Amino acid sequence: MSSNFDLYQVAQNYLSRILSVSSDKTEDNQLAKNDNDSDHIKILLLDDVTSKVISMVSTQSELLKHEIFLIDRLENTERDNLKNLPCICLLRPSDLTVSNLCNEISSPKYKSYQVYFNNVVSKPRLERLAESDDMEIVSKVSEIFQDFFTINRGFFTSINIQNALGMNVLDTWDDPSFDSSLESVVSLLLSLKLNPVVRYESNSKMCHKLASSVSYKIKENKGLFSDVPKKDISPLLLIVDRRNDPITPLLFPWTYQSMIHEVFGIRSNTVDMSELSNVSEELKTVVLNETQDKFYENSMFSNFGELSHSLKDYINKYKQKTKTNSSISTIKDMKFFLENYPEFRKISLNLSKHMLLSSNIDKKINEWRMWEVSEFEQTLVSDSSFGNHSEELSELKDFLFDRKKNEQGQLQPPLSEITKAKLLALYALKYETFSDNQTSSLIRMLKKQKFSPEYLHFVPSLLKYAGSSRRLSDNVGSIFDRVAKSSTTFINGLNFGRHGDSSNVYMQHIPRLQNVLMKIAKCSLDSSLYPYIKGHSSVNETTGTGDHVPPQEIVIFVVGGVTFEEARLVAQLNSSNSGLRCVIGGTNIPNTNDFMNNIIDVGSTWGAGGAI
Repeated sequence: MSSNFDLYQVAQNYLSRILSVSSDKTEDNQLAKNDNDSDHIKILLLDDVTSKVISMVSTQSELLKHEIFLIDRLENTERDNLKNLPCICLLRPSDLTVSNLCNEISSPKYKSYQVYFNNVVSKPRLERLAESDDMEIVSKVSEIFQDFFTINRGFFTSINIQNALGMNVLDTWDDPSFDSSLESVVSLLLSLKLNPVVRYESNSKMCHKLASSVSYKIKENKGLFSDVPKKDISPLLLIVDRRNDPITPLLFPWTYQSMIHEVFGIRSNTVDMSELSNVSEELKTVVLNETQDKFYENSMFSNFGELSHSLKDYINKYKQKTKTNSSISTIKDMKFFLENYPEFRKISLNLSKHMLLSSNIDKKINEWRMWEVSEFEQTLVSDSSFGNHSEELSELKDFLFDRKKNEQGQLQPPLSEITKAKLLALYALKYETFSDNQTSSLIRMLKKQKFSPEYLHFVPSLLKYAGSSRRLSDNVGSIFDRVAKSSTTFINGLNFGRHGDSSNVYMQHIPRLQNVLMKIAKCSLDSSLYPYIKGHSSVNETTGTGDHVPPQEIVIFVVGGVTFEEARLVAQLNSSNSGLRCVIGGTNIPNTNDFMNNIIDVGSTWGAGGAI
């Protein structure tokens, strides 16, 4: 991926800029500073949001290289007075944070303050800050653009959203989630120096609202966006709705990063392992960052079989390295060992982390019977025809009513209710318009067996949210799509490869997003179904068209949540095409449980539950 589209690199550039010693010091001043080390070291003051933003792109050791003596939170009122040290503030420009900052500089704890806001700050908030600076202790106020969570190099999310869906009325925003999404998208565009054409899926009021608001913000901040380099081919921001592909978040994924999220949940690029038995203190919370962990970088998109081979190689390399130090017989041996011990320790801990993750993923796969469940769900959703209804209904009933037997003829342990509800939902989505659809009958049968009401309500709520009449009717392709058998697909010089593996029964389905991206490459997205927000110079105001040449810079934003599998698709597209730069983001990253619970939480307020 191009460095200017590498979100980690963008963040590091910003950090280097704000944390480096000011370049306007004279040589004499620099010599004088050598006699006073306290002038070198600094305080870094963050808030509850920017502390997470920074933790996801940097480490304490990296911050120490910039002579950060202490990292603290603005909200912490018990901080010590350190009047001999300068302070760098990286804060979100919210009303609450600006109020806290005004209180801080009215009664300062530090020698001076350089203030950086992580997004566009309004004029009234700047005026409040200036009015509070009676002591003229603020030496600098500036904006950087890091108001989003960086997940992977080409993957981001909005700040602190669990469920973007509004209560009571279908296809409306949860208000705080809308504000966060708008701020994150604008911040991302400015960080990547993009002034894009904006398109959205026409069947989604949520997408239209966000697209219109982003376009308005671009115009409102034309001074900032006018500094963006002019492009011969305009970048594209495409805002899509999760409802148009409800299948992908319901399927069990089989690649490493996705599996970790499905089994444990990845939150702010960390995984909580504290509930596992016999876990050392160092491994109770582990960090997953592709820039800090070479094994993770190389394996995050590997399937389960490839992961096993990679781990075996990793173990062998570790053994080989430690074997050379098994006998320390000379001073030279001892010196070499001591010099390299931290590196050996780091490798050992990293190996233990991935062994712990992979072994517990394997344990859960067997405990959840995911080998057979996944094969069934992949077969179910990788063919849109109704020709196999009888066979698929029969197998579904065996799963739902615990009739499945093993090779010895013994009944298998029952599946969890959430797995059963997921399988029923996939069946309901596929056969919704089929005349012999048995969804209602199956729900009644489960109800008689005292199945949990929330999971019974999930299926009709899902159909109300993402049923066939709610999804976009376009020529992009069915959401029930199978991986093509051809090894590669080239469109306008772009290599789309294969998202999955047609020979692998567990990776047959492809997310709808791949077909959307292929349409973009062909310049064939229907402008009536994917309309433009008017006003961009490259868009013909009369016809609403402007894509005679495919964009080379694309930002995809998924309202309602983006999956790690879709992020993998974009990462592989970037790696296969040096001329294309694409990033993907969304309101949040739901695993199967998150997605289902989000629908359950708000679905009852839409009135969908009455269907059972």
